[in-house]
Amino acid sequence: MTTAAARSQTSPVPCSSVGQIIAWVVLLCTLTVIGALPLLLQGLNLAGVSQSTPHLPLVLMGMLVTSCSPTLAALLVVLIYPGAGGLRSVFKQLGMWRVPAIWYVIALIGPVLLLLAAKALNAARLGTVPTQWMVLPSFSGPGGLAFIIFGSLFAEEPGWRGFAQPRLQARCGALATSVFIGLLWSTWHLWYVVLPGGLSNVSGIDAVATYIRLTSTSLIYAWMYNNTNGNLFIAMIAHLGHNLAAGLIPTPADGGQQHLIIALLYFIGATIVVFATDARTLRAPNVHQLGSE
Repeated sequence: MTTAAARSQTSPVPCSSVGQIIAWVVLLCTLTVIGALPLLLQGLNLAGVSQSTPHLPLVLMGMLVTSCSPTLAALLVVLIYPGAGGLRSVFKQLGMWRVPAIWYVIALIGPVLLLLAAKALNAARLGTVPTQWMVLPSFSGPGGLAFIIFGSLFAEEPGWRGFAQPRLQARCGALATSVFIGLLWSTWHLWYVVLPGGLSNVSGIDAVATYIRLTSTSLIYAWMYNNTNGNLFIAMIAHLGHNLAAGLIPTPADGGQQHLIIALLYFIGATIVVFATDARTLRAPNVHQLGSE
């Protein structure tokens, strides 16, 4: 194993981190529920939020807390939990942004190609040609470009990859850790089903596709993270790449069929990663790291 590879296998905090992970999961769930309280107390689901919603600023603040709960929970744990390493244990991983350009291509262009392939496969399934392959996303308001950039970079990845990935994989290996994070990520991503009428906002196919896509994505992001020596920034850029692609190539209201195709394409990518790498590191055996110096 190369020196750089050895560094990337080493957690930035002590390996006795089970308590930290448990505390993080508890806080993640707690903050998610706290953020959902303004909606729950008013008997609203996400489809019912509008400019006329009572206490709208409080509702929007709650939604922001919920969307940022993976990162907020991680920051609280590293600040409060004894021996968790402090904020530096998470944010020092942002300083390792100098990696070969191929990783940025994978992170930013890969999702666009994947979603275009999914759109083409769905069009072939339906026997129709899409009237628009891409659209320009909105640059303002909720769901606009600023929100996509902030949410993609800061709301989640410091929690999933910056906090949980290095702590868990030091004990359980990268593959098992990625599957665990992916399942937790998928469950958290569907938090809105607990709201009144929330089940009406997601079909069964959408729910299945969410678990397949995010568990597969978790594996791919861990592969990128570990092969760039614990580079949190590249995982954040990959998250941004997917969300930008989803804005450019929107999924039609087809009962989740195209979402399922997207999920299966991510699953194929994750399967290739698993079979081409060592399960404990998600790196190719005896291959020098592309992100090492």
